[in-house]
Amino acid sequence: MERESTYLAVQAKKCPVFDGIGIASLSALFACLGVKRRRLDKGDALMRTGERADRIGILLSGSLSVSAYDLDGRRTIIKRIGPGEIVAAAQSLSGANTMSVDVEADGDSDVLLVKTARFLSPCENACAFHSRLVRNIMRTLAVKTLELNRKIEILSHRSTQNRLMAYLRSIAQQKGTVEFDIPFDRQQLADYLCVERSALSAEISRLSKLGLVSSRKNHFALHCVV
Repeated sequence: MERESTYLAVQAKKCPVFDGIGIASLSALFACLGVKRRRLDKGDALMRTGERADRIGILLSGSLSVSAYDLDGRRTIIKRIGPGEIVAAAQSLSGANTMSVDVEADGDSDVLLVKTARFLSPCENACAFHSRLVRNIMRTLAVKTLELNRKIEILSHRSTQNRLMAYLRSIAQQKGTVEFDIPFDRQQLADYLCVERSALSAEISRLSKLGLVSSRKNHFALHCVV
């Protein structure tokens, strides 16, 4: 058990939400909050729509997709969660009774889960690192809000081409280069942009023939500003 706790503390130290908290303090923090570890295989659900929104997840490794499904089973990817990021914090901290989205593993993933009630309750030991964690999560939520605002801006474009180019430009801006990898395959990118995969593939092919974009799988290069 002690070895497990030390391992989790070392892994968690890489996560921004634990910034400023030492490894020894992390082990104590996990005990204070009753943190649980969850391992997921590809396709496993961490959370489902309709389940109680009473947990915050912190992804140690792997990748998660936050998605919504319509009545016909069509999927819209709202966002991708990478290592070090938090999941379901907005849902659980807002006081929502149930989850309104699905959270699924894109591959083998390792997640820490903490009950929201334990997170929000004042620490009996007045732990300084508990307060630091709260501040870190608030900062992370602010960053997530900015990311969602960027997605709203992307989806405000009506055409598949404009949505695609707005997305690619935003990634290029984030990475500081016109050649980059995106975290989606073609179907996932279509789901993220809320367009049909066939229309997306046709648009990528058309832009490639025009010499505006080149791509191979999830690797893209922009050759001009559109």
